[in-house]
Amino acid sequence: MRNFSPSHLVLKANNPTERPGTPWNTMHTQTIIRKLKYSLFLLALLLWQPLSLSAQVITGNISNEFGEPVPYANVFVQQNQTGTVSDDAGHYTMRLDVEGEYRLVFSSLGYESQSQEVLLTGDSLWLNIQLKTSGVELAEITVNADKRDPAFGIIRKVIDNKQAHLKALDSYRARVYVKATEEIDEKEAKKKKAAAVSLATEGDPEDPFAAEAAAQRELLNGLNMVEMELTLNYQYPNRYKEERTAYQKYGDKNGLFLPRFGETDFNFYRNLVRLNGIADLPVISPLSNTAVLSYKYELLSTDYEDGELVYKIRVIPRKSGNATVSGLIWINEGHWTINRIDFELPTGALILSDRFRIEQHYAEVADSVWMIDRQAFIYGTDTKGRVFEGSTTLRYDNIEPYYEFPDKFFGNEVAVTTQEAYERDGEYWAAGRTEKLTEREAEMVRVRDSIYAVVNSKTYKDSIQARYNKVTLLDLAWDGVGFRDHEKKTHIYVGPLASMIDFSPVGGWRVGPYASTFKRYGNGRILSNSGTLNYGLRNGDFQGDFSSWFRYDPFRLGDVSISGGRSFEAINQYDAFLNLLKPSNYILRDALRIGQQIEIANGLFIRSSFELSDRRPLTGLDVGSFVDGVVEDNDEIIDFDRYQAFISTNTISFTPGQKYMREPTRKIILGSKWPTFSLAHQKGWSGALSSDIDFDYLQLAIEQNVQVGALGNSRYRAQLGQFVNTRDLRFVDFKQFRQSDPILYSDPLHSFQSLDTSLTTTNLHFEFHHIHHFNGALINNVPLLKKTGLKVVAGGGFLWLRDGNFRHQEVFAGMERVFKLGARRRLRVGIFGVAADSSNGPPNTSFKISFDLIDTWKRDWSF
Repeated sequence: MRNFSPSHLVLKANNPTERPGTPWNTMHTQTIIRKLKYSLFLLALLLWQPLSLSAQVITGNISNEFGEPVPYANVFVQQNQTGTVSDDAGHYTMRLDVEGEYRLVFSSLGYESQSQEVLLTGDSLWLNIQLKTSGVELAEITVNADKRDPAFGIIRKVIDNKQAHLKALDSYRARVYVKATEEIDEKEAKKKKAAAVSLATEGDPEDPFAAEAAAQRELLNGLNMVEMELTLNYQYPNRYKEERTAYQKYGDKNGLFLPRFGETDFNFYRNLVRLNGIADLPVISPLSNTAVLSYKYELLSTDYEDGELVYKIRVIPRKSGNATVSGLIWINEGHWTINRIDFELPTGALILSDRFRIEQHYAEVADSVWMIDRQAFIYGTDTKGRVFEGSTTLRYDNIEPYYEFPDKFFGNEVAVTTQEAYERDGEYWAAGRTEKLTEREAEMVRVRDSIYAVVNSKTYKDSIQARYNKVTLLDLAWDGVGFRDHEKKTHIYVGPLASMIDFSPVGGWRVGPYASTFKRYGNGRILSNSGTLNYGLRNGDFQGDFSSWFRYDPFRLGDVSISGGRSFEAINQYDAFLNLLKPSNYILRDALRIGQQIEIANGLFIRSSFELSDRRPLTGLDVGSFVDGVVEDNDEIIDFDRYQAFISTNTISFTPGQKYMREPTRKIILGSKWPTFSLAHQKGWSGALSSDIDFDYLQLAIEQNVQVGALGNSRYRAQLGQFVNTRDLRFVDFKQFRQSDPILYSDPLHSFQSLDTSLTTTNLHFEFHHIHHFNGALINNVPLLKKTGLKVVAGGGFLWLRDGNFRHQEVFAGMERVFKLGARRRLRVGIFGVAADSSNGPPNTSFKISFDLIDTWKRDWSF
């Protein structure tokens, strides 16, 4: 029996058609090459931007007409009978030793072969190829695969019919019951400690009440659960809307996975299954058009189940990677539909979990029409001392196929929760559960329901409040003092003695208190206030500031704020860390600020701020501190005439297609697949409120976060700015560009990594920033690298100033690794190499290190 392999496909390629490619030559000089040639950084940089070496390098991506990557495609060089295969993200790289003309043939299972003439002249070549689907070739090759295992033929039947399955049920409405639980298990060390305590009290009379109370405490502390009931509305191809009619939380929900259908539907009939909030990468479905290149199949059994002949098939990834699943799939003979699945997700791409499994069961809801009636997600995380095991189960019933929805029913609102959903009682849940609770879950519900009246009584809340409001020495010294009022929903906080000591780059140590208040209203409105007052030990001066913020419209995210005070303020507040320690970068400012934000339509925000400030130089002040011997400041303190400035800033931003959820007292923004566009106008007013300045500045910006299939995700930001009026523009208001830190990697979407000096301009300027996280896509197939957990990241930036036609361009590449700090805390550490070139200096290289903490609410990183 002849084995099926990618090399076999090359021999079967015929009638290739030519399609011109678009070469992309590197912009960097041989100077940079010589500097990087022997460094480890070159290996990472080659993954992002090809450079000239002794060998000719051809690299690029292979995709289909739908923009999806084609994994394990063949790249064949006719002249020397050699070739390579793309990885599971469709990326390929090939080296040729001799310059000259070559004919490359690209082929893949299920696609028409394509040839491309290339000319190599010393530079590397970036060549992207798009293949067209070919049913003839797919059928021809799959016949050979059938001889290997009958499972291949069965899977081929499903693939041939999957478009019909996707469209067969073009709309439906169903009731869904959701149960998400998390069990927390103490590890052996803590169990042994508990056993030792038990032995120490052996011989004492048994207290049954104490034992029961201890068991209840262990149950409540070791089990979290959320129950939810919703009406799910669906319309082909991927329009969803959830109407949540019941919701109950027991304990902490932060570790629970609660799917949002508007973001992902876990439909394995699709070529790629997106895993938002679960994994960095989508996975290639075992039923995708190119699945037989990513997976092997093994028929395990053939059984009759409820009158249906069902094939049980094992799904095995051909290569270990972060874009393939493994497990079992059951197929209905004749219908060629999914009966059920049990898939394990690859661990390398998981965001917060150490393991994650998906189970789905299908039922026939109409003649030969099958849809999911139950699915479960099983996940877990191990930490030092504890194991977290979670499961989320969804049961579908009252399914109404081919439901006719009114016009404009579906839109950007993908979920809505009613107030009544939070008021359902125990009887409602007992009658409405379609998934049985386990004994442990039922006991936990019983205990919590039994103490519900107690813990929500005024007497109990008063006792908890009194305990919290009690002041201890530890509070005074380190934690701070807090006072709650549960009836008024207010909180007052005074900082501890340790926080009263602060350091300023101007004059050194300052001493003073901090206090804040917080109030939440029943209608979702929020009021927050804070303030500081401090005394400078070196100059004997008082400074301080205050801030008040009020959210008056939770549904339109309407805010107003007022703040102000006296402080030393940096001229460039976003400058390099070492520059922010230099007194020459500061002025003395008294300021009063007023701001507002409102969403006037979905995704359309207007933000305004007004600032009146009195600006003074630091002349006459002792600016020295203990850092003078560490950070050298060769610049003189800037001297200027004291003046007043009244500045307004108005920004309008729009995100098309912004998805959101509506809660009873608030709106939750989920994001969009489209970019955010913004236009800002900043004006310095002459004469208004004794203002001495006069200028106008305009800025246009665009930014977006893009998921590039199995290749990872990209983020970019571009902005264009221009002062259109500079009649009286002071240096403090110049457009500033921060100097890069010498070692630390800064936010790549708002700064450069290799800008060797701070820059200012009053003229036209443009900047562009980009970063791409491959999330393991490039090194999935290298077993040793995959085990390290390293992931490739690359990007670059460009800056242009009309002043002197200044240009700065840089590229960076490196490796990142995520470290676990707890059950739900993650730290991402990266090491980057940077190559840069500016119009006023020679090319240079540097290395940087980055640190980033995950946002556990968004389940996403800062950049």
